[in-house]
Amino acid sequence: QRHLNTKHATLSKKPIEYFERLLQTSNKEKNTLEKYVTLNDKYLLASYEVSYLISKTKKTFTIGEQLLLPAAIRMSEIVHGKQYAAEISKIPLSNDTVSKRISDISNDQFQQLLMRLKDSSKFAIQLDESTDISKMAQLLLFVRYIYEGSIHEDILFCRPLEGHTRGKDIYKKVNEFFEKEGLNWKNCVGVCTDGAAAMTAQDLGFTAFVKAGNDHITFTHCMIHREALVVKKIVPELNTLFFNRV
Repeated sequence: QRHLNTKHATLSKKPIEYFERLLQTSNKEKNTLEKYVTLNDKYLLASYEVSYLISKTKKTFTIGEQLLLPAAIRMSEIVHGKQYAAEISKIPLSNDTVSKRISDISNDQFQQLLMRLKDSSKFAIQLDESTDISKMAQLLLFVRYIYEGSIHEDILFCRPLEGHTRGKDIYKKVNEFFEKEGLNWKNCVGVCTDGAAAMTAQDLGFTAFVKAGNDHITFTHCMIHREALVVKKIVPELNTLFFNRV
């Protein structure tokens, strides 16, 4: 009462019905705002599902708003009527929305993979350094691990190698990732690389830095790179037969 009289003197003589009507009006405005601002779960799920399909087909993000949504509205209108078509039109599929949805999906998949690796008692990695079309060195890291009683393989990351591509630079990139994401070298039982000096050099190669504190890890040579080396030295007749079989 004191607050009402001192801070809202002009309203202090109003009857209680006035404040009840004011509360009802406020709640009504709040519900109206939430109706337009809050996205219904089913529309949100549909937006994520369509964005995921767009990413898998490697189409431009604008295809959702320019083709998929208009096509879905038209089909729904013909088959089920305008009422259902109006529901379809509420699915957000703008260019920015699809881009955000794909980023969310990618981050979620990455977090799921990290959880699987941490739950798996052992895992093995395979890595390769290559130069892309912009002449930027990229480091690809694949991982093999145990999940629900079977062996799974996934790409763990693809990161640019700024500056040098020496063994210690590759090790630093991988080790920093392990430390940031909470992965332990003690759980890594195998490392597979190609035969490049940056990977296998006795003192300065990537494997040398890994061996320094991890004697339990087994190191192997990539099968694909091994076959590529054989093809380079094989006689022309066998080379032709080899590629015909492939």
